[in-house]
Amino acid sequence: MRSVRMFLVLLSLVSLLTVGCAPVVVGEGPPPVVGPRALHVPPGHYPPPGHCRLWYPGRPPGHQPPPVPCERLIVGPGAFILYNDAPWDADYDWQAHERQHPGSVPRIIIQLTIKR
Repeated sequence: MRSVRMFLVLLSLVSLLTVGCAPVVVGEGPPPVVGPRALHVPPGHYPPPGHCRLWYPGRPPGHQPPPVPCERLIVGPGAFILYNDAPWDADYDWQAHERQHPGSVPRIIIQLTIKR
């Protein structure tokens, strides 16, 4: 019984020492987005006026979500927002872009892409 306890104590100490030696990286995360990503959308897949559509790169057109009124759109990471015949990178900071280039970004795109 004593040898089992001793074994468990040694195992615990070795575990603590091993974990204590793990490197810790501070401040690492996803790289900052420098500019919007580009996307090619096949003709005929943009939503009608007044609607938006999410588009996920790498998914076939038939597997993309359908168009919805823009106010109902829930934007997920990695998506593009198709609006007025243009793809808008949902991961890009369009609000900051608009501050630097007034009038260049539709208001709905800014509203949909404000940090979620």
